[in-house]
Amino acid sequence: MKTFAAATLILASSAMANDCNINLQGEMNLEQGILTLKTDNRTLQLDGRTAYLDSQMLHLNNEQADLLNNYHKEVTLLAPKVADIALEAVGLASEGISRAFGGLLGDDDALVLDLGTEMADLRHQLQQEFYAEDGSIRFSSHHFDEDGIVVNSFENEFEQKIEQAVERSMGRILIAVGKEMLFSGGDMQAFEARMENFGEQIEHEMEAKAAVLERKAEHLCYDLTKIDQLETRINQSIPELEELDMVRVSRSVHSM
Repeated sequence: MKTFAAATLILASSAMANDCNINLQGEMNLEQGILTLKTDNRTLQLDGRTAYLDSQMLHLNNEQADLLNNYHKEVTLLAPKVADIALEAVGLASEGISRAFGGLLGDDDALVLDLGTEMADLRHQLQQEFYAEDGSIRFSSHHFDEDGIVVNSFENEFEQKIEQAVERSMGRILIAVGKEMLFSGGDMQAFEARMENFGEQIEHEMEAKAAVLERKAEHLCYDLTKIDQLETRINQSIPELEELDMVRVSRSVHSM
């Protein structure tokens, strides 16, 4: 089922490049411009140059306030990039699946049209994860794991919709396969070659688009590294935050 593999591989393209290792400690949330960092026993809230540690305002000098303001700004700039990559990944996966079904059943087939609507709804749900009703960006550390951006609940729902689509259309798929074999004169090898070429065409097109996402994900790793480095400077400058260590980023070393 190479045509389906060509589409589903796009979900993996939302992950970070293989040499970028991310480890987030505690919880990080951005909502309505307020950045909240929670560990096991401390809560830090940042709103630009103002900071509250366990609900108590921190008294900061200009240098310290600048550091926290830069930290807040970097996370705020990071959030829409995360949303962009996740939404593009789901969009490309949907495109690949639609191409696969459309090539077999026809673009105007009821199943293909229904599946397109379901995929659009799924993308809208994901968009609501990242954007509030007023259009402001929101971000949570649960959008990440060790491998990068994840949308596990959406990936599971995506897979379920594909399985249900196949079950609903098995009869039509078999008929379409029969027609394809007739076009090949009943020659099974010719039919397999035809389907193989179709799958490779979709895979080639999807991989080219996925490469763009991989480059965006690589730059996201760079952005997270900047946040990690800022935390080190905050540790050294603000005694109350000497244990702040939410973001850890390292690079794997590949042998040549």
